[in-house]
Amino acid sequence: MNYKVYIKGCLLSLVCALTGCIENDIPYPVVKAEIQEIETNGFVSSAIDKEMRTAAILVDDTVDLRTLRITKLRVTDGTLIIPDSMACKDAALFPDSGFVSVDSLPSTVNTQINLLSPATFVLRIYQDYPWQISAKRNIQRKFSIKAADGSDVQVGTPIVDEENHKVIVYVSKDTDLGNLKVLEMRLGSSIAVTTPEPTTVTDFRRTRSFDVTAFGETETWSVSVVHYEGTGASLSVWAKRAYLTGVAKEGTNIDIQYRQKGEETWDQVFDDEITFNEDGTFSAAMRHLIPSTEYEYKAVIGSQTYDVTSFTTDEAAQLPNSGFEDWWLNPKNIWFVYAEGGEMFWDTGNTGSNLANKNVTVFDESKPHGGKRSIKLASENVIIKFAAGNLFAGEYVKTDGTDGILDFGRPFTARPTTLKGWFKYTCKPISQISDDPEDQFEDAQKGMNDQAHIYIALGDWNSPVRIQTKKKNRQLFSKSDSHIIAYQEMIVGETVGEWTEFKLKLDYRSLTRKPTYIVVVASASKYGDYFTGGDGSTLWLDDLELIYE
Repeated sequence: MNYKVYIKGCLLSLVCALTGCIENDIPYPVVKAEIQEIETNGFVSSAIDKEMRTAAILVDDTVDLRTLRITKLRVTDGTLIIPDSMACKDAALFPDSGFVSVDSLPSTVNTQINLLSPATFVLRIYQDYPWQISAKRNIQRKFSIKAADGSDVQVGTPIVDEENHKVIVYVSKDTDLGNLKVLEMRLGSSIAVTTPEPTTVTDFRRTRSFDVTAFGETETWSVSVVHYEGTGASLSVWAKRAYLTGVAKEGTNIDIQYRQKGEETWDQVFDDEITFNEDGTFSAAMRHLIPSTEYEYKAVIGSQTYDVTSFTTDEAAQLPNSGFEDWWLNPKNIWFVYAEGGEMFWDTGNTGSNLANKNVTVFDESKPHGGKRSIKLASENVIIKFAAGNLFAGEYVKTDGTDGILDFGRPFTARPTTLKGWFKYTCKPISQISDDPEDQFEDAQKGMNDQAHIYIALGDWNSPVRIQTKKKNRQLFSKSDSHIIAYQEMIVGETVGEWTEFKLKLDYRSLTRKPTYIVVVASASKYGDYFTGGDGSTLWLDDLELIYE
């Protein structure tokens, strides 16, 4: 074998490979074509989601969705609009650029569109961005039923199934269902004709059908009136508080008392601790409780009396290894955030960055806030891809090519009010962004400050939240996930040189749903999932603590 030729060939291949990795610093424009405002005739409001590229329009309930006219469509400057040819009455006459009023357009244009079902518009600027536009009537469905003698019998708010056109109205359990008085029943548009006329129907011992006709279409609705068989109240127990919730209209007399079991004196729930909601429900808070302690309460809600009932408050659970003192270096030289032989709670992207013999998240013994160590999350280019220093409650499952598959979340049932901790941050200019324009962000361009990101979520998922960074299978964490019960985040876009306390007060979306998992994530580069950030951006964390109030 000619070894000189072989070696030269290998060197040539290596040079070519390295040349392919040379970064292209040409600043290509990164402008996403977006809908900024949209209005139609009968406009009430709109909800524009730039991430999902959707625009949902709410219009007056007297508007025919088949003949809507778009009266305003503001888009990113320089955008070419390609309308939906199937939805528009005449796509060739629809404006190809944004407009603030149809009065500013030539008389020949036609913005009429059928939005009985969503339409897809393509916005083009450097590349195509498909947007889904939908419309819905602002229908205020109303139901008011009394007993034949005019007495109040309706309980809470009716359940409306819009998709299947079904309504369930609850009345008190002693109500005569065969002798009711309908004061108002609006099942569709305010201009719809309902047959039979609801006020003429008095017998609801069986489900009744009503035909609702508007805009040339008829929907058949079924209305059931049933006795309310619920207990009227249910208890949601936290570590230092408990909520009694149930059905009661504003003005209902509510008297709730509670005490630690074995005590003689009862504490009173005061009026300012009781909230009446528009849907006919209420919530009452019992506060200043002690975690993992047995209590009892008694209540009077309207005419119903509840006997003394016992409950035990939740444990004020904490995050394991929250001072980041315990670490283990495995045989592959990967650092893990738990002691050898211990149980993993935290994980990092070190398993992925180890492909380039790097640990982007390590401990730091130089100046911890408390104890002997803090955790150091350092973003850097690792030849193949940009790797953001990161930490998360969960597990790095495996590497798919050069991308990661992770599971976010650990089993957790407590309901803290705040995540407290200490941080430092060295902010570097963004040096690496994705080559794909769809994965580029206006607040994360080269030269801009990188941003650290910390967030916490509690949710009722059935399993950990699977995360995949590879674009064709991409599945990232969304704070709008319907499973989320509580969420809060912090973004830092400047250098913070000294240990600084942070408090993330959780925003609870439900007081009664109980969590099954906790998600805590920290990254030295907010857009690290898109391999975007600043080489050298570094986030330190120490002494995390869950606060219960």
